[in-house]
Amino acid sequence: MRRRISLRARITIGSTIVAVLLLAGASAVVYMHLTGIVADKERAILHGITEVYRGAIEEDPGERFPPPGVKQHVAIVAPDGTERMNTFPAGLVDRVSDVIEEGPRLHHVRSGDTTFFVYVDPVETAGGTWYVLATRDTDIAEDVLSDVVRLMVLVLTVGALVFAVGSWFVAGAALRPVEQMRRSAETLVVARRGELLPVGDAHDDLADLARTLNDLLERMRAANERERQMVSDASHELRNPLAVLHAQLGLIDGADATADAAAVHDARTTLARLTRIADSLLRLSRIDAVDDVGSAAVRELVGALTDSVDALRLRSAERMPGRAVDLDFTIDIRDEEMRLRIRADDFTRVVDNLVDNALSASGRRDVRIAVAFEADCEGARLSVTDDAGGFDPEVAAHAFERFVRGRAPAYAGSGLGLAIVAALASKAGGRAVIENRQGVGATVVVTFAVVAD
Repeated sequence: MRRRISLRARITIGSTIVAVLLLAGASAVVYMHLTGIVADKERAILHGITEVYRGAIEEDPGERFPPPGVKQHVAIVAPDGTERMNTFPAGLVDRVSDVIEEGPRLHHVRSGDTTFFVYVDPVETAGGTWYVLATRDTDIAEDVLSDVVRLMVLVLTVGALVFAVGSWFVAGAALRPVEQMRRSAETLVVARRGELLPVGDAHDDLADLARTLNDLLERMRAANERERQMVSDASHELRNPLAVLHAQLGLIDGADATADAAAVHDARTTLARLTRIADSLLRLSRIDAVDDVGSAAVRELVGALTDSVDALRLRSAERMPGRAVDLDFTIDIRDEEMRLRIRADDFTRVVDNLVDNALSASGRRDVRIAVAFEADCEGARLSVTDDAGGFDPEVAAHAFERFVRGRAPAYAGSGLGLAIVAALASKAGGRAVIENRQGVGATVVVTFAVVAD
């Protein structure tokens, strides 16, 4: 089982590692720079020592050379390879020729546990090239560098500890609102209203997160409320047809064939209504669950419209024999290849539901229904106009809600057709509105958005 590490600890560890790496890099740069300074200083000192012997060689190389100062070591090699002087320490006394072969410059020569700075200075004379080598005990330079290294290690350690402690408290202060939101979220219940996550006064990322989560919480509550209301409405709407179906089936006793046939016919009609309600509820749930509504070209929608109107004419003639149903359509489009944010089958469903709603609202009267489809570069508009008497004012205000039906006794709708239309229009980037003319008729207008290139 993996051990849980808090976000505060991870921030502290990560920031401390970064700080240690930065401090270590800075310490390395400082140490390299300091080493260069020490080397330049040693070169200057040793060059000053060799200058003394350079002058003596240039004046009279045959004279005896004076001994070097305290903690100074000099080796002088004549042009013939003879060592005229060699006061080097024991570890370097036999390595003069090797150092000369490496060239005239400042050398770092290690002898045992000690590193010496050895400076080689060539002196040109008429008799040939003399070499003056100078070094000195490196205790001072080594002590300085050792002290610097110890100081850097101490600073690095203390800096890491201080930064870790500071990061711990800073991360704790920064994450305190998150902890408050977490504790508040533990006590929130989706079904309860009025309780939200705390939003700080600062306009920072945490406040934005709190506002986003509160918006999500409100939408979850609204969705939960809609689901609860739909379940309640569906239960109520299904209970009555089921009770009627149960009563109708109870009338079938086999005693009267004519009465039994009538009861079976009524039961089939009730069952068909139940099927329509269940199918409409399923369609609504699918519309709510799908984010991508698809798209279709205008010419596809025109074909779907004409096919739908032809099918509706045949269906109305079968359902309403003896009634005059004048169903016609007009089309006004600018670009057949323009695409709208709705699939052809969903567009057909919108047309069917709007025309069925107009037919149901007409009752047993003759009715005239006009379907118009217009499309331009800004979008599309589908309107269905009828002379079926219009909506009651209180019904028109809620016509696109679920299970809202007209009050006419002959109205046989399920109350879900316009709800499906409104849901599809919203998914398609448009909306559905009613232009009501009470006592005359109504026009339902549905708009659709154009798919961006």
